[in-house]
Amino acid sequence: MKPLTGFSLLRPPTLVGALEMMSTLEHAQPIVGGTDIIPTFKDLGSKPVHLIDLGLIEELNGIMEEDGKILIGPTTTHTQILTSKVIEKTAPALHDAARWIGSVQIRNRGTIGGNLCNASPAADSAPPLLVHGAEAHICSLEEGHWIPLLELFKGPKMTVLKPNEILIGLRFPTIAGASSSFQRIGRRKGFTLSVVNAAVYVERKDDALKEARIALGSVAPTPIRAPVVEDKIRGKKMSEELIDEAAEACVEVAKPIDDVRGTAEYRKDMTAVLVKRALREAWRRTGGEL
Repeated sequence: MKPLTGFSLLRPPTLVGALEMMSTLEHAQPIVGGTDIIPTFKDLGSKPVHLIDLGLIEELNGIMEEDGKILIGPTTTHTQILTSKVIEKTAPALHDAARWIGSVQIRNRGTIGGNLCNASPAADSAPPLLVHGAEAHICSLEEGHWIPLLELFKGPKMTVLKPNEILIGLRFPTIAGASSSFQRIGRRKGFTLSVVNAAVYVERKDDALKEARIALGSVAPTPIRAPVVEDKIRGKKMSEELIDEAAEACVEVAKPIDDVRGTAEYRKDMTAVLVKRALREAWRRTGGEL
C-alpha cells in the first residue's frame, strides 16, 4: 500500500486551538476516525492540505444526560453509542443504528459526528437522531449556535458548515414513555451502506399515538423527515390498518434514484416494509399492543 502524502496532520489539544486552525489555514478539514475521508484520498481533487485531528479534545467526546436532554460529543464513536446504557434506554433507534454501522474496527474508529458531516443520504445515524428531534451545535472562533439537525444537510456529501466551522455537539430531549426503532436493508448484513433505512419515534397514550415521527434515508438527496405522514397518524388509535396507511404514505414521500446498490422502485417498496417494521417495534417498546 502506498503511503498517504501531500497533507499535514495537526493535533490541537483544545477546541479553541482547532477553531483557530480552521479559521487561518486554507483547505483545512477536521478529522477523527477518518473512516469516511481517508478512502476519498484516491480522488486527488478531494484531498485537503491540512487535516485537523479533533481526537485529543476531551470536551468533544462522550455521552451525558443533563436537564432532560441527551448530549453527545461529535467524536463519540459508534462503539460508545452501542455500549451506552443511556442511549439504549432513551434513544433505542440510535442504539439499533450503531449496531449496523460497518465492522467492529469501523465502529471503534468511526464517529457520530463524522457520519453526519460526511452527509451521505444513507447515513445510518441520521434518521434516528432526526426522529428524536436532535439539534446540532455549530461553532466557529467567533460564535456558536444550535440548529435543527435536518438543517445541517444541504445535499449529497454537502453540509451547511462553513470552512471555519466545526460540529461540536448534538442534543435531543428525553421523553418518559417514548420509544423508537431503526430498520435498514443493505446488500449484505454488515460493512455496507444502507440501500434504504427508516427510523420511527412514538409516544403512547393508552392505545393511541400521542406523537409520531418518521425519518427516511437513501430515498432523497439528504436524510428526510415525513411530516405529512406524521400528521396523518398522530393522535389516532394504533392498529395494523394505521401502520399500513403510514407505510403507503411514506412511499409517496420517498423520491429515490437508481444506483449500483438498488433501483428506485425497490427502494420505494422497501420503504413501506421498513416503516411497518419500525412502527411495530417502536410501539412494542412503549408497552403497546396491536
